[in-house]
Amino acid sequence: MRKLKNFVKKLPRILVERFILTLLFLLILAFSLGLLVFKVSISFKEKKFPKIETFNENLYQKVLEKIREREKKFEEINQKIYLNPFEEK
Repeated sequence: MRKLKNFVKKLPRILVERFILTLLFLLILAFSLGLLVFKVSISFKEKKFPKIETFNENLYQKVLEKIREREKKFEEINQKIYLNPFEEK
């Protein structure tokens, strides 16, 4: 117990004395952990396959009809003449 306590007290001094080795170790550790997280996230993404659906003609026709209705409304709005409230009489 006493040895462990003494070692913990001396640890900051040891790390500072061997600064380059400590820095190198921490950089390698951070790089390896980042690589591990990257590999795991890539493996999860590879397992998911997109669902391929067939072309739905009825849905396509409904969407086209709605688009035509909106275009028709916009054309009606463009043809309407509004009064200019800022015009002098």
